[in-house]
Amino acid sequence: MSGNPDTIAVPAVILGNTVTGIATVRALAECGVEVHACLFRSDDPLEYSRYAVKVPCYHLGDDPTALIDFLIRYAQKIGHRPVLIPTGDAHALLLARYAEQLRPHYRLWELPFAELERIVNKTTLYEAAGEAGAPIIPSLSMPTVAQVMEWSSQHPGPYLLKPSYDGVNTCKLRGKNLLLDTREQLVSYVRNHGTESLVIQRMIRGGDGNIFDCYGLCDREGRVVTLTSHQRLRQFPPNFGATCLGEIPAALPPTDEQFVFDATERLLETVKFHGIFGIEWLRDEKTGAFYLIDFNARPFLTIGHLHDCGVNLPFLAYLDLTGQSLENVDPRPTVKRKRWIYFSKDLETFRELRPYGALGFFRWLASIAMCTSFAYVSWRDPLPGLHSLLSMVRRALKFAFRKGKLGSTPAQPSTDSSATPRTLPR
Repeated sequence: MSGNPDTIAVPAVILGNTVTGIATVRALAECGVEVHACLFRSDDPLEYSRYAVKVPCYHLGDDPTALIDFLIRYAQKIGHRPVLIPTGDAHALLLARYAEQLRPHYRLWELPFAELERIVNKTTLYEAAGEAGAPIIPSLSMPTVAQVMEWSSQHPGPYLLKPSYDGVNTCKLRGKNLLLDTREQLVSYVRNHGTESLVIQRMIRGGDGNIFDCYGLCDREGRVVTLTSHQRLRQFPPNFGATCLGEIPAALPPTDEQFVFDATERLLETVKFHGIFGIEWLRDEKTGAFYLIDFNARPFLTIGHLHDCGVNLPFLAYLDLTGQSLENVDPRPTVKRKRWIYFSKDLETFRELRPYGALGFFRWLASIAMCTSFAYVSWRDPLPGLHSLLSMVRRALKFAFRKGKLGSTPAQPSTDSSATPRTLPR
């Protein structure tokens, strides 16, 4: 679908977020949209893209009110009341919070802050899922030590700890997830670090190959415009992280894919969402049952992969925000089957899996040889990919130099009783 000339005259401002940001920029620019990309990291490969007007915002990353003031002035400067799209949870929440001030200057998704917070925060998301009859994993949100002790006595380990939402700065987790094997480790962690902005889940074995995403778009009326499926073949960190090797569409039996689509639509009837979404589901490797695990209420990491497969969600969102009809969009599009790789992260996953015999060198090479969609690499926009490759080489050389300098000095074991080695594939 393409827009009319009046629609294309409306610029788009993207709040960049590395891979997601550059994929969103490319998806819009390749349809003729004038794109302005706000950069919040000086090392973002988006800086080297030929597609966007780059807008350095490095000094605004930790100053929300200054960022809003800047965005208003910038919209007045470029005119045409541009489309405004965030590519991270924190920015999505910020735009919703200040929507009243922004709306005279921008076209943005119509979702009240309280509703968006309900979706993004895993605590209230799981409550909404329960109302919709969507299956959820037993969990606790920001509990007291006493509540953790009582709950864990009824729910044996292992346990998975997560921030309430991506980008929250009050959670003390140092990564996206933390796996703890025993009740004693869980209680120790909570006593030592607290539970602010923390969700604790019972660990249900799924992991790489058993995490599925439902990608789509809701229009301003809350109608689900289109849905497609995605499978996380490998993640970084392994089994518990973000996609580093994925496939669209997911290799699911039709009945299972329909179950995920139906559960997603029931959830969206409850939350009344507007915009691009990626909803994550875990399949229990023992029972085959599906459980809701997360809701990305904005463009997601692999949105460029979906674009390569034939579904351009950023441009559909742009058409919706500029008042164009989406009535003719296929609700269940037939997509080109492609594999996608985030090479630098997949290399790190391979390095973690190889010592355990979980992924051999030649099997890894064979898997990446099947990929035809990439996180940064694009023949039409080559410089970000080259920059990413050079950065990866520099990191590898630093690692090799440091390892050679340290020699064979053995690492000291951790004495932190609240930590545990990440459980690697079986």
